[in-house]
Amino acid sequence: MVWNWNLTQKEILLELIIKHNILKNTNMKKIILTGFIALSLLFSTTSCDSDDDHDTIINAADLPAPAGTFITTYFPNATYQTIKKQNRADNDGSIYDVFLTNGFEIDFDANGNWVDIDGNHQPVPVELVPEKIQAYVTTNYANQSVTSIDKEPTYIEVELTSTIELIFNLQGDFIRIDK
Repeated sequence: MVWNWNLTQKEILLELIIKHNILKNTNMKKIILTGFIALSLLFSTTSCDSDDDHDTIINAADLPAPAGTFITTYFPNATYQTIKKQNRADNDGSIYDVFLTNGFEIDFDANGNWVDIDGNHQPVPVELVPEKIQAYVTTNYANQSVTSIDKEPTYIEVELTSTIELIFNLQGDFIRIDK
């Protein structure tokens, strides 16, 4: 039997039925039809999208106060391009995704604490990189800057100008190069 892989699940099932002449037996027709209807209902109900995954565009005034203060302190010349509020926190706890006109993307948790700073190949302000991590980068990767820093629940990940990703524990001790 040659399969046409561009067919939908329903078309494949019908093709099987037709090629094997299963429909000649009336009891078999009822069983196949019942199974086909049950599968169709199953696929249609599980494919419905939930509203939990949608983001809402918000204004800067809707950000928690610490997030606004953070932006004006460390990125005084940038303005807000887009601010999204997620209905559900990511694994790292981020709720707010802030996109600035200078190319930076900063994610904040519900309290306005930064969770992720992505400079899109631009150096993250040195004062935002934990001192121990900055010392490690300066010592081991001369002429490199941190272009992204991500605080996960159990580790901190930084990306360097060369796109090397380094993993540190929460105390700032080097663990490994991420592959």
